[in-house]
Amino acid sequence: MDVGPVVGLRPRMHFTPRDGRVGDLFGVLRVDGRYHLHYEHRTTDEQVTRWGLAVSDDLVIWRERAVDAVPDPSADPRCGSVAEGPEGTVLFHSRTGEGVWRAVSGPEADSWRAEPERPVLGPDPAGFSGLRDPFVWAVPGGGWRMLVAASPAAGGSAVLQYRSGDLLTWDYDGVLSARADARWGCPRLFEVDGEWVLFVAGGDAAYAIGSYDGLAFTARTWGVFEWGDLGPATPFLDAAGRRCFVAPIGGSSCSVPWILSLRADRLLVSPHPHLDRYLVTGVAGLTASGGEVRDHGDVILRMPAGGETTVLADADLVEVTVEGVSGLGAARRAFPGDPGAHIARLAE
Repeated sequence: MDVGPVVGLRPRMHFTPRDGRVGDLFGVLRVDGRYHLHYEHRTTDEQVTRWGLAVSDDLVIWRERAVDAVPDPSADPRCGSVAEGPEGTVLFHSRTGEGVWRAVSGPEADSWRAEPERPVLGPDPAGFSGLRDPFVWAVPGGGWRMLVAASPAAGGSAVLQYRSGDLLTWDYDGVLSARADARWGCPRLFEVDGEWVLFVAGGDAAYAIGSYDGLAFTARTWGVFEWGDLGPATPFLDAAGRRCFVAPIGGSSCSVPWILSLRADRLLVSPHPHLDRYLVTGVAGLTASGGEVRDHGDVILRMPAGGETTVLADADLVEVTVEGVSGLGAARRAFPGDPGAHIARLAE
């Protein structure tokens, strides 16, 4: 059953702009002790794209701040990431047909400007085209790395890596990972429990667990991460050093925060402990059996069968995990409950 957003119903725990919806997520930064969520703000009629900011003390309750103009709306700026540099927040993004660009806040703090006014990566490396979806992170000890998705001339997909000492000038480091039978976008690379994990979107969102030597990533095992109406996951570290993520959900909102962990070569998720004080036990009308999640009898999501199913509902949005099963499921309800996070743990 495919249902759209319920008009007039606003979730409490899943950040949703007052006017419009959440598109791509650029990332979560911790600035001056608070969490800053940077996201693509899409108007309801899809005619205007801006970049939004929301702020939270606990990753659960978000306060919408600025919704700022982008450097060139006609260029269709899309998926990217944010990094905190010496002079403030820098946002890297794709432009359709124009590669990867860099933006900083404008002098009036109500808009972003391209700096420099050209792509930052230069010509595409030999044998690749369509550089897109930059993901930037700081390297312990200094410097930054950037991943981009690319299309090899021979077909398939690749993730390329660049390095920088100043977030402005980037040097090509080579191919991080590639597959001949894949269609990848929005790559993310990060550590979980002492292992390296690569996220890629495109078709079914997938992940790989493996080793990373600073140049190449070698996958040991692959798995599926996304089930249902969930967008590309955005990883970050919270104040306690836990590996967390949020993701676009339901075509309009941001998910609640989740914790990532590894068990037997599987990437598992669990609710962030900051959710505990808000949760109300019990979700009326939602049941789970054999991996099928039903809303008053109608199937709204199919998950792989496993152990105990955890269902978290907030207004018409539902997020689901199954014990021992990798990834997260997301769906919308046709019979929404009250706003606020309600949780049920259903035994298989």
